[in-house]
Amino acid sequence: MKVDSTLTAPAGVLVKEQKPWELFDWPVEQQRGIHRSWGQYFSRARMNNAAQKYFDLCIENHSHIDTQALHMRSQFLRSVAMPSLALKDSKKACKFSDDVPAFAMEEGDCLYDLNRFEDNKSILHNNIRKHIGTSIRPFEKRLGVVDENFKDSTGDSLVSFFLEHSDQMPGFYEHKRDQLIKADTRPLWKILKERQECDVQSVIDKKEVMLSPLEMERRRRKTKIFYQNYLGRTWTDFIFLKTLRRNPNLLVNGGFGTSKERSDYLYRSFQRIKTFARMLHARSPMYNEYFQRSPQMMADLREANLFRIQYQTRRNMHSILNTIRLLRKRNDIKKLRKFVEDVMGNYVVIKTTRVMPWKVEFMNEVYNHLALSLCENYRLPPHRVSPYDKNAMCHLLNIPVSKPLEHLEFVFGDRSTYSYAGTEKQTTYRMADHNSILQLEKRLFFARLPMERTYLLHELADRHMQVNHFVQCLSYAQKAIDEAKRCSSLVWQFLATMLMAKSHAVLHKYERQTEVLNSAYDLATELKSPQLCTFIELCRMLNKDYITLRKMSQLVTSKRLRSKISNRSSFFNSPQYSPDHHRAEDEERMPV
Repeated sequence: MKVDSTLTAPAGVLVKEQKPWELFDWPVEQQRGIHRSWGQYFSRARMNNAAQKYFDLCIENHSHIDTQALHMRSQFLRSVAMPSLALKDSKKACKFSDDVPAFAMEEGDCLYDLNRFEDNKSILHNNIRKHIGTSIRPFEKRLGVVDENFKDSTGDSLVSFFLEHSDQMPGFYEHKRDQLIKADTRPLWKILKERQECDVQSVIDKKEVMLSPLEMERRRRKTKIFYQNYLGRTWTDFIFLKTLRRNPNLLVNGGFGTSKERSDYLYRSFQRIKTFARMLHARSPMYNEYFQRSPQMMADLREANLFRIQYQTRRNMHSILNTIRLLRKRNDIKKLRKFVEDVMGNYVVIKTTRVMPWKVEFMNEVYNHLALSLCENYRLPPHRVSPYDKNAMCHLLNIPVSKPLEHLEFVFGDRSTYSYAGTEKQTTYRMADHNSILQLEKRLFFARLPMERTYLLHELADRHMQVNHFVQCLSYAQKAIDEAKRCSSLVWQFLATMLMAKSHAVLHKYERQTEVLNSAYDLATELKSPQLCTFIELCRMLNKDYITLRKMSQLVTSKRLRSKISNRSSFFNSPQYSPDHHRAEDEERMPV
């Protein structure tokens, strides 16, 4: 045998380390046989890296497809717990072979390891129909194993499950089919170019899925039950691991350079446990787990759990009302508004009428307590109010005087100069206001109770007024008045009307302020509150004085203008001013 010519490397270049049998020019078929034999030997010896190396050399370094090597590598990959890669090799071996039963059996085993029992069963049935004689016996034995697995995992529970959820099956299958369709991630202009269409939009808009707080809580509860069922008491550790993936105290992005490695390790650990739980679910679905338990015991446990949640919810309702009364007694409006927003936005909204039977009444009582507390802020000031102070109305209504905003120069093409440049260009306070407005708008989207919608619209109007968006404030305040009329709430109508009065006071719109204050006085009269009536009457008098002073200033200005015009006209009409006389004087001054 001659030495391989590839070993004659150029001067100064090291030749890679090779085995003794690799130094000779073996024929291609013989090399493939050697690599296949060594791969099989190392796989039996549990030397996985070496086995993977020689199987890859046998398959990937030759143009001819070696189906036997693909079959062996598929078996090796299944033995090292990589059934997804083994399935690819087995499918390729079946494609380039002439109906070899062993290759079809290997493909079925890969599907079995992947817990795809339905696909495995269909492949076994197809091979039983294709083969004859003794070659179908392995398929029949394996089919018996798969049938027993189906019997153990589903059994009689599958029938009852389909009967209970038959109306939801079509939508479920359509959703799964849409998920299996590969999404086209190319820019929109490329897709439309192939269709010979035209569009200026190059990025596909993604539709944001809006989930109600109740639906989000339902999904979180179902996920918790799923992991409780298959992981037992260790489900708390799994949830803790899920929260650790984005914990800045653990990742320490700015301190060390290993945050990415820690994040990847946590993600892999989380995916490993998640895959294990899904494997257990494939072996024994949730409905089969419930079916195997005692129906009477499950009903008793469910009823006891419902009663426990109902009793705890009732105690929490009383505790919330006591806290609201205490804060109202202390006249701490800021803490009261924050407490009501937190309770109604995070706790009450995720309760159903079955758990909280008096939910509507409880929400009405909480919002009425808050409205009465807000009405107590409108009281007579301890100091004297003067109409000569332009900001007296703002001080009377307890609102800060708006300062002129800084002038911003917008440069065309420079996005950093735009008002919507991004979160990094905004201050912390502005971001907090923006996030609170977005949260209130999301709650408003799912709110159905008129009292709750009135409260949310009032809060939106108040937040917009705090950031000097007075047009939006007036719009939301008017919507709040309309919602308050639907639920016949005079106190919320009064509060929304006073928000409109505040906006008009900042903008110095005295004529419109008169109409708003008249409406507020009528509402205060219907509420039978002398304190509010006195306060509104003082605001009306102050606004009337503003209108009188402005009219007087306009009269003085117009009088001065008329006097200037009359003086100018009298001068031009006087005998001292004659155009002929001035023309003669000019001619005398001209040189001859």
